[in-house]
Amino acid sequence: MGGPQQIREAFDIAKNFLTPVLDREEIHKTQGKSLLQILSQTPGEGDRAGDDVARPIVINEALDILTDIHRSFVSPEDKYDSLQSRGEVEDSPSEDAKRRRMLHALLDLISLEGIYPSLSSGVGIPLQQRVISVLPAGVIAKQAQTVPSSVPHDDPLLRRIIDVLVDVLFDPKPSLQPIIRGRILSDIISGTSDLAFNPNTVASSHKKTYQQTLSRIIDDTPTTVLLPTLSAFLQSDTAQWFKSTISSQISQVPLRLGGVVQTIMFIASQFSPSLGQEAQDQSNGPRLTVQAIMQISRLLSSVPSDFDPTVYFETIAPQLLALIDGDDPDLRKTASYVVGNGILGKRAYGAPGTVGHSIFVEPIFNALAANLDAKSRRWISRFTDIEGSMPDPPESDPTTNVLVDGATVDLALNRLRCLTLQHPNPGLVKRIVYPILLPLWGLACFSQEEGLASFHERVLPLLQTYFGISVGAQPLKKLVDNLLWDGGATWTYITDSNAGIALQKRSEKTNEHSNLVRLIDSLQARAELFVSLIGSDPSSEERTGDIFLYVSQNWLVQPQGSAVPRNTLSGGPVGESDNIIQKLVSAKVAEKLLENFKEALTRRPLRVLELIKQVIDGELHRFSAQERSMQGKVNSKVSLSSLANIVETKDKDNEESGNDSFESVSTAFSLMSTLLASADFSPTAEIEPLLGSLKKDLDQLIPFLPSTLSKPATTSSMLLEIHLAGADETAIKAVPAHVQDLDMHRQALANLNSDLPPVQAEGLSLISKLIMTSSPVLDVGSTLALLLSVITDASKTAGNEEYSYLGAIKIVGTLASRHPRTVIKTLVEEYADRREQRALDERLRIGESLLRTVQELGDALVGETAKILGEAMVAVAGRRGNKQHAQQIRKKQLAKEKREQERAQRKENESAMPEGWSISSGVAKAASELDLTELHSDEESPEQSEYATNVVAAWAAGASADDAPDDLRIRASAISILGSAINVNILGLGPAILSSAVELALATITLEREPESAILRRASIVLVLDILKALEAARETRANQDIGFGFSLLDDSTSSFGTPYGSSMQGQATIGNIPAMLRTLRFVENSEEDGLARGNLRALIESLEAWSEKSLMWGIGAHDDQDAFNPQFGLGDRIAGLRVDPMAGENTGRPRIEEIE
Repeated sequence: MGGPQQIREAFDIAKNFLTPVLDREEIHKTQGKSLLQILSQTPGEGDRAGDDVARPIVINEALDILTDIHRSFVSPEDKYDSLQSRGEVEDSPSEDAKRRRMLHALLDLISLEGIYPSLSSGVGIPLQQRVISVLPAGVIAKQAQTVPSSVPHDDPLLRRIIDVLVDVLFDPKPSLQPIIRGRILSDIISGTSDLAFNPNTVASSHKKTYQQTLSRIIDDTPTTVLLPTLSAFLQSDTAQWFKSTISSQISQVPLRLGGVVQTIMFIASQFSPSLGQEAQDQSNGPRLTVQAIMQISRLLSSVPSDFDPTVYFETIAPQLLALIDGDDPDLRKTASYVVGNGILGKRAYGAPGTVGHSIFVEPIFNALAANLDAKSRRWISRFTDIEGSMPDPPESDPTTNVLVDGATVDLALNRLRCLTLQHPNPGLVKRIVYPILLPLWGLACFSQEEGLASFHERVLPLLQTYFGISVGAQPLKKLVDNLLWDGGATWTYITDSNAGIALQKRSEKTNEHSNLVRLIDSLQARAELFVSLIGSDPSSEERTGDIFLYVSQNWLVQPQGSAVPRNTLSGGPVGESDNIIQKLVSAKVAEKLLENFKEALTRRPLRVLELIKQVIDGELHRFSAQERSMQGKVNSKVSLSSLANIVETKDKDNEESGNDSFESVSTAFSLMSTLLASADFSPTAEIEPLLGSLKKDLDQLIPFLPSTLSKPATTSSMLLEIHLAGADETAIKAVPAHVQDLDMHRQALANLNSDLPPVQAEGLSLISKLIMTSSPVLDVGSTLALLLSVITDASKTAGNEEYSYLGAIKIVGTLASRHPRTVIKTLVEEYADRREQRALDERLRIGESLLRTVQELGDALVGETAKILGEAMVAVAGRRGNKQHAQQIRKKQLAKEKREQERAQRKENESAMPEGWSISSGVAKAASELDLTELHSDEESPEQSEYATNVVAAWAAGASADDAPDDLRIRASAISILGSAINVNILGLGPAILSSAVELALATITLEREPESAILRRASIVLVLDILKALEAARETRANQDIGFGFSLLDDSTSSFGTPYGSSMQGQATIGNIPAMLRTLRFVENSEEDGLARGNLRALIESLEAWSEKSLMWGIGAHDDQDAFNPQFGLGDRIAGLRVDPMAGENTGRPRIEEIE
């Protein structure tokens, strides 16, 4: 067993069996018969009684032959390992190729005539999408027309086939397994799934067996092979239970070793970049577009139905973390999007306490807050194996005071940056940053104080991004209250030996006084850093007023009772200096706010006036209390000595508190005088009552003030009187009704100017809100120009740019739904680019926006808007585009590439000769020819290589027939946009534009025959198909009533000399002549060299023929939704085929009498 002789005998049997369908001479003898009829007949006998009778016989014989070949290869000794090594002693390579071809034919026969006819309806890949067999031309395998069935058509035969194939696949001894898997793996999966999971079959013990078989087939198949195979099932119209089975298997692929990376690479390969975009070299493998990343996120964040979410995410988390911790920027961006949007974006997995939060977020929190436990240490380790193995968690050294080493802090910071800065997700930024706001603030301040510039530059963007998405005043107040924060109650920051930052325990021996002095010294820098964070908030004016009022209250307003001390040293007892530190911090922040935001505070005076009123009210309250106290003491019956002692003690206290309050009042008077004397200040209806109350309180306070304060108080009172008097004479200026919208618009513009993706996303969201509410503050033209600048801006990085421009395209569509004519006209002008100011990529992106706009408009695409769009797309798609500048650039680029190619070719042809040696030209020429012959011996032919080279070169140069043509990709894009508009609302475009579109398409198909123009011909064919489809849909929506225009069925070729397609002969209601079109298309089909275009042409011809038949049925009154109809076979006003009018001689109406003056 297993010898070469047995192998030859087995293949001889296979050869004899397959000769009738592999030998051309034998094929001619049995033309017109099916495979089963050819293979089942014997000499001297007629055909067997039909395919159903022949199928089990032929397939069983093929299975027996396959089993014999397998057994001939299986040997007890591991002497032969493969099909090639079996015949390396006696069999030539050509013999080995013949055997492989016979195996492929045998497997195709089993699949096409055995598995496919036996499957239930809706299972497997459609036969036309499968890799067709090696059967020669003339023998065509067609899927049998069977009655739809929810159960296998031939259950016994299907079991027999699967059992035999599975026995071979699961045999531990190597033989035909690679060939079977490579040829019919998808068919085996289809058949096994039908036997294992079909809910319509009777439950039996066999189902469990086939379920285990399918599981083993899936497990034994490499991921790189499994994903394309399984995804092919979902691209066709399959049964629901089969689709669920396949989807469940696909969702389990990430659970494999390296399954996450393989899934990412596979999905990325399915999403090709947009036309005109250059390939990026940031990572190996296919380019990861935004659409691919979103699809990857949906797949990886979907837990299989029969899996526990905790088990699933703990299995794929090491692979995702390895990508986040890795060096590849594309894979890191993808993994961060999966975690941030896919997992943490779902409440079931990303909320606190859930599995996603505990794996991806809590370890970061605990690492930056010195609260690491065993579970957090497991996930905060650095993952390096993309296969998914768990690294050893770092062990803490109990002999040191270090709670979290510098490497762990650095890792946590990198992961936090990856989750928040890699993609736009403002909600995630708010959820992740706020719980660790103080640790991040401490890291930013400590790194700045220690001169760790690189570390500081990594922390600061996190805080800027957080405050840049308008989180409100509460986080800012939290920082003000903890401006001197340098760690938790039990830990603080230190620098390590690697210029990093570690977290260590607080030492009890630390001198609190020296620590306080160090923090006070850093107050200036911390206050400046805090003010810069306020500036990063697009609503900085409003936030500045809130924070200024808050810190000024802490600084100036005297507390009525005991206040909660703030800005104390962490871990230290509350001392008498706490109130002093609090006032010092508040005063410093208020000073910095006045320095940086003085104009903003002037534009929002209400906050400042409220603060001043609180100070004045506090002083009035204090003086009133003192007066009441003194009056009570005078009236009480006490001794003179006791009174003297009391007065002496109270006077000391009052003197100390009075000095503090006088400083506050002096500052308040200075602020009020500055504000009221400002030229920009004018009282509003909201401020006027507050000014009157201030004037009244101030007049009551002036008698109690010392001489040093009475003068500024009097000045302030006079200024208040002047403004109140002016307000009485003139009407108070009302607050604009749309101040909030103006603030939102200003904030959106500031957000869009940011380089951070989450901030940009917030800006686009605000613009969208203003559009949805039809806010009057929006100018359509300027808003559209702003969005176009975002769409066409290429200054940002590729990843962030995609996120931004896709969001902007969506908003342009929303804006168009409110102002269709303005938006369409502007987009069309920018897209046509008649002044040649935009690059190719920019125009293609504007084309994407135009396509989205057309889809958003829908039925609103009518009238002048539709006319502008249709005429512009026809003009851009035509051959008359004059782009002199673009043509010159293309020619220069082409010449440069040609020179570089010639230079490289000369280098390759130069022989490596010693210095001073030379070689004759004849020998060099012969050597070069020899090299070229050897180079192309095993690859494509020279003709094929030249064809491909010409296509690429012509794409860069444009159509050579024109003097300065537009780019082919733009023209193809314009045709696609026009087709989309036709699908959206064909009635709105009207017959004039449709007639131009038909003429454009037919002219392109007929005249543009260059290889590089294949994309134009394909798009033109699809355009005519879109017109047919839209016409039919329009008739259906109008209950088969006439829509006013359509195709002509009359053959006017004899008189239509000037119009090859007959459109102008039939009047405005006719957009094309089908007989003329069919003649043209049939002629072009015979000479079409592009395979895809030729296939589309065949589909178009068949569609036009079907349209002609439908039109005839409509003409006699037949409708698809009628069970019975009354045909109308009247002659009408003309006789078909004759140019006579039978009604010409009859009077069709009474004479019309007109009165003429």
